[in-house]
Amino acid sequence: MMMRFCKVDKKKDTAGFNAAELTRYYMDSTPSIDSLIAQCGSEDELLGELQIAFVVFLLGHVYSAFYKHFIRSLHYHLRETPSDFFVDIVSRNNFLTTTLKLFFEALREEQAELDVELCARGEKFKQHLEKYFSWDFSVDEDDDPVVVEL
Repeated sequence: MMMRFCKVDKKKDTAGFNAAELTRYYMDSTPSIDSLIAQCGSEDELLGELQIAFVVFLLGHVYSAFYKHFIRSLHYHLRETPSDFFVDIVSRNNFLTTTLKLFFEALREEQAELDVELCARGEKFKQHLEKYFSWDFSVDEDDDPVVVEL
């Protein structure tokens, strides 16, 4: 099922506006709202559309779907990066590697509660990154919490 919402007009061409018209245009969004009301049919229908959009946003937090898209998107972005890009000592330990390590650890720890396809895709992505960039996402025992008994 696809939902179609009213199209919000982009800013119009302000060439030829005098200073007063330009100021009014950027300070008063009434014409934009009037355009949305005209598209929806009435003020009540516009309000209803805003409410349903908010509910869809709240209920649409299906994190497994989000992460599947995150993995796919990041995979295609990193394909454009040369394999030796992260070889430099400065760029080797960067935000991306640290964040991905945490992400892969979370996938491993929460595997029982997550979608099987998500875990498989995450593992495949991890193996690809380890091979392509020579990164190591293995869990370091030094990073585990230390339990001190008194």
